[in-house]
Amino acid sequence: MSAGTPLHNVHAVEQEKPRSHARRILHFVPLAVLMVIVLVLAVIGGSTRLAAHEAALQQQRQVLTQASQQESLPASCTSSQFPSHPMDIWTGARTADSEAKFAAHPDALGMRVAGRDGFDFWGDAQSQNMSQALGRAPWLDSQLAQWVTYFQGLDKQLRKDGRDLVIVVAPAKWELYRDQLPEWTQELQGRTHLEQFLQHSGDLPVVDVRGAMQEAKQTAPVFSAVNSHWTPYGAYAAWRQTVACAEALHPGSVWSKIQVPAVTGVETGAAPNEFTPYGDTSTPQDWTTPVTAAATEAARSTITTPDGQQKAGPSDGAVGLLDMPARTESTSGAGRALILRDSTGEALAPAWAHAFQSTCQIRHNFDYPDKRPDVAAEAKTCGADTVLFVFAERYFSQAPPALPAG
Repeated sequence: MSAGTPLHNVHAVEQEKPRSHARRILHFVPLAVLMVIVLVLAVIGGSTRLAAHEAALQQQRQVLTQASQQESLPASCTSSQFPSHPMDIWTGARTADSEAKFAAHPDALGMRVAGRDGFDFWGDAQSQNMSQALGRAPWLDSQLAQWVTYFQGLDKQLRKDGRDLVIVVAPAKWELYRDQLPEWTQELQGRTHLEQFLQHSGDLPVVDVRGAMQEAKQTAPVFSAVNSHWTPYGAYAAWRQTVACAEALHPGSVWSKIQVPAVTGVETGAAPNEFTPYGDTSTPQDWTTPVTAAATEAARSTITTPDGQQKAGPSDGAVGLLDMPARTESTSGAGRALILRDSTGEALAPAWAHAFQSTCQIRHNFDYPDKRPDVAAEAKTCGADTVLFVFAERYFSQAPPALPAG
């Protein structure tokens, strides 16, 4: 016995009797009960989450089904000569084989993918462009439903404020020049995000400008072989169809007053080559600009710099990507337009400046989620009659914005 051990403790230890087997079992009963309760709650929680997930999926499918069943748009808004590509190349039994063929071409993951006849396309290092071109990253119902729901909500919000919405998805070069994609892609071309969106957009005010561009392509290139943006001529063809569609969607609106001048010719020059840093230094003469019958009137433009200062913009109303936010004014134009856009709008900015009495042009910032604008609030600030939403197809790789509460 230790000299420092109190006697009463020693007594207590010595008087303690070993617990019976039954008592030892009873000691673990509360723990067992607790484990059972935890297991039951986990099962209930898992079932609840599964039920919530299934409910969400059902709601998303319902959104897409209802949108698809809406009344069809006027013929001027559609392009019937572009049937959808198959979905099962990247999602069905062929997936493994398709992925193996894609992996055999590692350049598809880089910046530049060389196509046929001197055509270049961006690779996956640029917004997953090659995967988007082939439909390799097919949407889940939830992602597609988010895009449809966003524009449905925006349309409703703007109509409540007495404003019209017109949506133009500027098609990527691969939509008009699929035959110029690399030979190895020919068997791998699945349904693109644009095709899926158009299939489920229902009666949303969306203009499918591919038909007008396909028709214009028979006269002159609507895309350069070495640039991912539509040429001014290609953009002009898209604008003509946009105005025709918008007028049919919103009769008696500002769109009925816009006059699009006829094209009397096409000028061709050296294309700005986006792929020079990536090994292609060619300068093809395929940058096309329309020559129109109407004389070009000067249009005032105001550019707001990042520090809030204002300066006069070009007299033709051109507004570059880095010039926004910008305003233009024209004495011959009709109505006020809020235009949400990206760099694909540079080719159309002069046409917008002359078509509308005034424009407010801002970036949609799909690629900068923390900077995405409140469209309804911007339209109110602009005093817009109509909202024109123009964005390049590649931005479908981003998640759509969320509408502000209320």
